[in-house]
Amino acid sequence: MEKLFFKSAWGWFPWAVIVFTVAVCILPMVWLGFDAGIFIMAIGFVLFEIGSFGGVYYKIEDDWLIVYSFFRPTRYLISKIASVTPTKSVLAAPAVSLDKRLAIKFSDRSVLKSSMPLVVSPERAEAFIAALKAVNPAIEA
Repeated sequence: MEKLFFKSAWGWFPWAVIVFTVAVCILPMVWLGFDAGIFIMAIGFVLFEIGSFGGVYYKIEDDWLIVYSFFRPTRYLISKIASVTPTKSVLAAPAVSLDKRLAIKFSDRSVLKSSMPLVVSPERAEAFIAALKAVNPAIEA
């Protein structure tokens, strides 16, 4: 099977964090004339935020859903997925968007070691669900 790649959708939240960082860190430095070292540190912080948000994506490879959070992969067996449903949950999750999220529930509680769902936010949600269902047609969507 081919490898499928899905970026995380960006909603208003990551942009709000980045704008807030610029407003709080960089603008006062420009107006008040702080030294260049602090300015460079603030720019680095903004770049770190962009890297953090950009480091969330998803791959479907054979029977695996691979979730990358800050470029670190975690693998989940697609055959253990019971359902995928839209959610408005604000749980901490490998999902950049707060309003375009999907809750993935597993049939086996040992997958996440919790009864909480895995929350993701792929850009192309319909294609993402279809790709999961192609591997495991028993997934309820």
